[in-house]
Amino acid sequence: MKYRTILFDLDGTLLNTTDLIVASFLHTLDRHCPGQYEEQDVLSCLGEPLRDQMIRFGGEERADEMVRTYREHNIAHHDQYVKTFPGVNKVIQTLHDAGLSLGVVSNKSRVTVEMGLKLCRLEPWFSTVVCVEDAEKPKPDPAPIRLALNRLQAEEKTALMVGDSKYDLIAAAEAGVDSAGVAWATHGKESLLSYHPTVILETMESLYEVVGLEKAAEGGPS
Repeated sequence: MKYRTILFDLDGTLLNTTDLIVASFLHTLDRHCPGQYEEQDVLSCLGEPLRDQMIRFGGEERADEMVRTYREHNIAHHDQYVKTFPGVNKVIQTLHDAGLSLGVVSNKSRVTVEMGLKLCRLEPWFSTVVCVEDAEKPKPDPAPIRLALNRLQAEEKTALMVGDSKYDLIAAAEAGVDSAGVAWATHGKESLLSYHPTVILETMESLYEVVGLEKAAEGGPS
């Protein structure tokens, strides 16, 4: 197989969290910046580190307070919004059972990353989970990907980073690993093409062909 290690972004890649993110942002902006921003303003910056987003909306002086407001809402309403994208559970388990090393590399805080993995029953399949607290800098810096590879004792040349935003693709390129953009990205696959992903995944099942597991996927778990 060409790839022995697959790293995944979480939000927008494995988990459909857009509705939760937007709701948490609008709640935060209504409290701290009433009447200044709309949903499209939130959607335009999905994938950026949370504090950077709050600086964009409220300025440095209000960013930390806004982050706290966002996280309180996000955690309180998490389970009513979050779900996996089609095929995620089946594909992840099949890749794991085929012997690939799997990891999550997210710009989210650990508490919400672990909530999502537990809610969607994905915890058992990942050998490492890198969150925003773990690396020196978040994506698009390559540090989180390099940390995940180090934990997995994996080589760059046999690793693939799967993500839905330019931050995933830039980080992968800087880390020297191949990248896969997902066609179900919020802004569409066209938004990813200018960042030159190695491949675009039309569905989660597309990963089988990418890693050479078409036959192994037959009859896998639902």
